[in-house]
Amino acid sequence: MEKIKGEFWRIEDNKLRLQIKTKIEQREIQEILPEWKCVSYGFIPKTMEDIYVFERRFDKENDLTNFVNSDNIVKRLEMREV
Repeated sequence: MEKIKGEFWRIEDNKLRLQIKTKIEQREIQEILPEWKCVSYGFIPKTMEDIYVFERRFDKENDLTNFVNSDNIVKRLEMREV
């Protein structure tokens, strides 16, 4: 499977949003991001891609670092902070 590209940003001290543009179904994305809540959805007709915006609160900064560096995320997502 090709890596999914996403961008994330902080909306509060310990709360993040992650935006993903993909042709992969939401169900498959939710399997990669089980603790994230989908808060917005869109569609790009020109590229036939879906846009998903997910949100998650982390208890500690260390939890965020562990998430970004976890094997599951490193193998399946290419994330960058914006």
